[in-house]
Amino acid sequence: MRRLSAAALLLWLLACGGAAEPANRELMVFAAASLSNLFPQVATAFQQQHPGVSVKFNFAGSQRLRTQLEHGARADVFASADQDQMELAMESGLLSGEPVPFASNRMVVIVPQGDRLEDPATRTTVRSLEDLANPGVKLVVALPAVPAGKYALEAIQRLGNAGNGFPSDYSQKVRANVVSQEPNVRGVVQKVVLNEVDAGVVYQTDARVEHVASKVAAIQIPDWANPSASYPIGVLRDAAEPDLAGAFVEFLRSPEGRLILRGHGFGAPKPGDEKRRADVGG
Repeated sequence: MRRLSAAALLLWLLACGGAAEPANRELMVFAAASLSNLFPQVATAFQQQHPGVSVKFNFAGSQRLRTQLEHGARADVFASADQDQMELAMESGLLSGEPVPFASNRMVVIVPQGDRLEDPATRTTVRSLEDLANPGVKLVVALPAVPAGKYALEAIQRLGNAGNGFPSDYSQKVRANVVSQEPNVRGVVQKVVLNEVDAGVVYQTDARVEHVASKVAAIQIPDWANPSASYPIGVLRDAAEPDLAGAFVEFLRSPEGRLILRGHGFGAPKPGDEKRRADVGG
């Protein structure tokens, strides 16, 4: 009887093991710093559709993320804030297939606002785009190697091009007022929020974040001078969870995913981005 009882117990344990919940699966996403307020909400919705899945993130400048991947960092998905870094990732053989665009963004100038404006000692000296060229203005942008910095400098250059209503030396004067170049756009936002500078050039989505919006005011950059920031995403060749990674990409482009994107101020991919993808894909 003792042997039978032991055998029965063993069968019961095996049966319980077979009925157990599947082991947790982890999806690692390397994403541009400007997505750090959006992607956690995307992850929550995605995880609700995929029980047992945990989405983890590494947020940094797109150029830094690509470099980390080239040096062996492991991840399943790469989301960049521009096409250039994604194309370099493709050239390095990091992707398992063609990346797809999933969002767009635009640049704005942010300046300190709120209670600090009542104190002449901390009142911003920038109230318009023209003011960025004034002597003594302290402007911060991201490093030119990362998309936010590239877009910022491109916008400054476009504003100063002949015939646009700004002085011919506008771009030169504004660039001379840059006192810091940050590793990513979060660093730019932080310096403005802390009132360490007079202005910063960031994505419009950064200016909308709740803990930022109450501390800064946004100065719009006109469409003709505003670079269109395109966000591509792709599954990585060495992904540990390739099927799950593909599902995450598709979720971002689904109606539910795009509703979350719009809620954070991101636009849909531009038609030119979709065409560029088709051209690259051959």
